[in-house]
Amino acid sequence: MEIKHIKTPIAGLNLYLNKVVSDERGSYCDMAPGGTDNELYADGIKHIHASIATKKFVPRGGHYHFKLKENFFTLSGTALWYFYDFNKDSPTFGQGFAIILGHDKLGIDVGVPECAIYKNFAAQVSISPGIYHVFWPLTDAETVVAGTGSHDFEVEDYDRTKVEDVPGAIEAFEEVKSKIIENEEKLNVVITQDENKLVQTESKLVKKIKAIIPAAKNNQQRPFSHTINKHLIPLGGRPMIFYSIENLVNSGIDQIGIIISEKDSLLKQVVGDGSRWGIEIEYIVQKEMTGLGSAIMTARDYINNEPFILYLGDNIINYNIADLVNRYFEEKLNALLLLAKVDCPQRFGVPEIRDGKIVSVEERPMHPKSEFAVTGVYIYDENAFKAMDSIEISDRGQYEISDIHNYYINSNLKLDYQEIDKWWKDRGKPEDLLEGNKFVLQNCVFKKRQEFMEGEIVGNAKVEGNVKIGKGTRIIGKTLIRGPVSIGEGCLIKDSYVGPYTSIGNVSELNGTEIEHSLVMDNVNIYTKEKIVNSVIGRNASIVSGEDNLPRGKKVIIGENSVVGW
Repeated sequence: MEIKHIKTPIAGLNLYLNKVVSDERGSYCDMAPGGTDNELYADGIKHIHASIATKKFVPRGGHYHFKLKENFFTLSGTALWYFYDFNKDSPTFGQGFAIILGHDKLGIDVGVPECAIYKNFAAQVSISPGIYHVFWPLTDAETVVAGTGSHDFEVEDYDRTKVEDVPGAIEAFEEVKSKIIENEEKLNVVITQDENKLVQTESKLVKKIKAIIPAAKNNQQRPFSHTINKHLIPLGGRPMIFYSIENLVNSGIDQIGIIISEKDSLLKQVVGDGSRWGIEIEYIVQKEMTGLGSAIMTARDYINNEPFILYLGDNIINYNIADLVNRYFEEKLNALLLLAKVDCPQRFGVPEIRDGKIVSVEERPMHPKSEFAVTGVYIYDENAFKAMDSIEISDRGQYEISDIHNYYINSNLKLDYQEIDKWWKDRGKPEDLLEGNKFVLQNCVFKKRQEFMEGEIVGNAKVEGNVKIGKGTRIIGKTLIRGPVSIGEGCLIKDSYVGPYTSIGNVSELNGTEIEHSLVMDNVNIYTKEKIVNSVIGRNASIVSGEDNLPRGKKVIIGENSVVGW
């Protein structure tokens, strides 16, 4: 377990960042790496305690010890800590120190250093006897602090000096508080207009930045992209590209350029000018389909040599982009990449990492040098355009994004990375759409809306779990819907079972059907007693019962305007 030591101006007060390991189950942090033989616990652990602050700007703590040594971990929330050295034998006697520790950064300059878990580290504070400590929550989120003590609990070991009597404490707090109140609009949830309700987020950008989304039409997702742009294929009842746009919007991005191919009027029609989200969307035409590198060059005038986000429209990432942007500017980076561990890195751009730094990136290697893939979100400066001026087209006939990354590395520019664990990418196979549909039903759809039941549930029909039902849809007869499930508008579901991880498009009808873990697009009719699983069914398709009903549980991949007799 990695530990980073951050010295403070007070002797006996040390800050450590312990690495947090995260996956789909949550996060894990070893609070005593190496066990109690760790020097941080050399004085032993006689008790474990927790302090939970529940009210913004109301202090917790406010004491010091004569002999007890403590180690604290901020597990949730964001708070201002203030320390003061009351130890007369200390070389720093009479000195104070303020720092913000928490799960998220505030996103504004309050003149106080910050350490946050958002960088995959948990902030640990080691406090020697004689050092006064108090903390104030700075947001409405509950602040949970867990700690260990080197001695048994003794009432007489506490000095509970009032915080008002500690030199510099109230002054530091009031200064931070005033700046938070001054920036209340930025720190409150950012509110943007979604299709059905307001979407809220606590993201705050330290600096404005534009984003570009490559979404040129191609036939990678056949047979479903013959007539529509694959970025419009619905996942969880919404066009794929909407998730990219909304993640950016929810992170505070209000200027997005979408790169499209010539004559792609449908994408512009569906997405619009950005007013539904309260932002500006500009469309940029890419004439040569020669990879992401050429897409970047297409947007050069739009970017105007300023730092920008490149967010691939066929990627869905459950990550706060504002955190990524803030880190990029605060650490004065030239490029910042998102990485994720994958089972088959051979299908992606793969970084080679040494001593915590990316030393090279290889596109689709036969023998990957790490288990990471470079995901579809990047932040670049103007050097991305300089890279494009120097790299050559690959054997695949594309300007590879990995070559741009290697340009940064070989030019000794500051390229860094952030690891995430929730990411989906369309790789052009029908089963990818099933994975994507499941991903959004698990991570996106039911986090944003509160009004899910806009349709009608009649009689004995039952709905269990997270289920979204669109306007004008009727669920009737002996029907069971077991979520997570998304059903569009104007549908009729009768005497059917719709199981987990299924999305059904608008104006579709199911009668006497069992279906689960499937993606059904708009205007589909299904009348069969066969159980449908792991299937993708294109627009305007029909599945009807035929004379041959076996075997059950067939897998079907049905393109647009198809009919299957069953």
